[in-house]
Amino acid sequence: MNVEQWQTSKEKEVRELKNLWESGGISESEYKELVEDVIDIAKIQDDLATEDLKNKVVKAIDAIKVVAGLL
Repeated sequence: MNVEQWQTSKEKEVRELKNLWESGGISESEYKELVEDVIDIAKIQDDLATEDLKNKVVKAIDAIKVVAGLL
């Protein structure tokens, strides 16, 4: 999986969580905690081999935060 595919996958996951929160399925605090789990940079960086990939993923995480409404 490349960074773009990873980002698309995570954005979809965050949108699903956002829909669940907006429909009352989870609380706002649960939503924020679950989104933070999705974009936990420490967990992600362990899987990345190069600095270039790490930088791309940091940018992708920022984009995912925008989707989640956290930025």
